[in-house]
Amino acid sequence: MTTEKTIEPALSLNRFNCPTCGCLADQAWFNAYLSRINNPAGVPLRIQGADLQRLAENPQFPPEVREQKIDYWNKVNAGALFIDRWAPIQSDLLVAGMELSACHECMAVGVWMGGKLIHPAGA
Repeated sequence: MTTEKTIEPALSLNRFNCPTCGCLADQAWFNAYLSRINNPAGVPLRIQGADLQRLAENPQFPPEVREQKIDYWNKVNAGALFIDRWAPIQSDLLVAGMELSACHECMAVGVWMGGKLIHPAGA
């Protein structure tokens, strides 16, 4: 009988138990770069409440696309951090002292500052 050991998350490792899903999994490491929010209001975009309901009922999108969009915004609004392809950016503004780890199993993102895991909370 084989039992997998638990490996605590650490900045110096490429494989540890994911603080989100708990799986012992490979982790990909990323630097964080800045890209200015580019919308007319100049603030982060969130689709929620009545706007989310309108999106759910929008006949412009096929049902499966609406479902994907609703799932995406529900995860974002709930505070989940995950990898998504949005738009390519070019930036030379590095967020120094902040790294991101991404679980190969669940694609959840861990946020590290000063070498310490700060998200998800309680990890």
